Amino acid sequence: MVDPYSVVALSPRTFQMKERQDGVENVKRINKFMDTAVMVGAWEGAPVRLVVIPEMAIQGMIANIPGNRDKEKHFAVTIPGPETDELAKKAVQLDTYIAAELYMVKDPDFEDRYFNVAFIIDPSGEIVYQRAKATSDAYEGGMLGNMNPHDVWDEWIAKKGNGNVMDAIFPVARTEIGNIGIAICHEGVYPEVARGLAMNGAEIIIRPTLIEPAVMTGMWEIQNRAHALFNHAYVVAPNLGPEIMPDGGMQDLFGGQSMIVNPRGQIVAQQKGWTSGDSFVCTTIDIEALRRSRIANGLYNQFKDLRTEQYRAIYDQPIYPKNQYLEEPPGEGWLAREDATRARNIETLIERGVLTPPTGYRRNGDTTPVSDTTEKVVGS
Repeated sequence: MVDPYSVVALSPRTFQMKERQDGVENVKRINKFMDTAVMVGAWEGAPVRLVVIPEMAIQGMIANIPGNRDKEKHFAVTIPGPETDELAKKAVQLDTYIAAELYMVKDPDFEDRYFNVAFIIDPSGEIVYQRAKATSDAYEGGMLGNMNPHDVWDEWIAKKGNGNVMDAIFPVARTEIGNIGIAICHEGVYPEVARGLAMNGAEIIIRPTLIEPAVMTGMWEIQNRAHALFNHAYVVAPNLGPEIMPDGGMQDLFGGQSMIVNPRGQIVAQQKGWTSGDSFVCTTIDIEALRRSRIANGLYNQFKDLRTEQYRAIYDQPIYPKNQYLEEPPGEGWLAREDATRARNIETLIERGVLTPPTGYRRNGDTTPVSDTTEKVVGS
């Protein structure tokens, strides 16, 4: 039986990495605030069993030249590594699970390729979960040096899931406090990743971070509530605090508004607006109540109603090409290449009748439809 417990979602200030070791110092700073947040979180009346840290909280936004392999190699991290070691000490000390993220992460199965990876550390200090970000925005990879598993699709599925796509792309940590999956930042803009985690058993979906203007316009809230409601799961969504600049000033690129949403899509804890310091939200969740609701033969248990054959047809035709960087890593032409890929995708969707262009629309650049391109595209 899983007793009710408190969840704490941190919104720490961020500090950009200037040197490789800065990430460890950032973790130590976050850990100090975590002590306070967990102490206050326990005032809920139940012990804190899960602490969640936003995407990019540990490294900030590394200044990078897209495709600069030397610079990417210099800043690349490992899991486990010194950052996770510091978090592991805190997990043991506080007797709690800690969920966090690192980007530009080296992978032993893919030399010279880096991924954005979420992870969970258990109360014994062991890393019990890792998941690579599978969907990113148009410019994230080129700016941060991260690939998606889809870019090395064939090998990723074989090596990470032993041929099983669900295990390779939507892994879920089955823990003593519930089944947990993480949809990283921009992945939460789309419905599929959260649904994939839920269909692989996730009861808690962690959705860390979203950048402006998506927070101020309400997209962040709508998405988090929808993921909880459509997947009948808790959503824990921490966002970043302000970035502290070298001159002592601050800039707010993310807008805060961390929240925790219950399985009915109702916000049960929310940070309203932006603060100038470290902050957090917390609440008590009840996994056993969720499990009773999920197996009830009623309206809110939607899993039993899924007519999967008719939904599968939506995605029968590919849109974004897979295996782009299977044979060679991306180079300095990364951003231009991604821009051209997405332009082709738009033309493909127009040809299929999915999109209707406005009056006077003209094609720009390389608009060869994806269906006419090869799956394995190398170089940049």
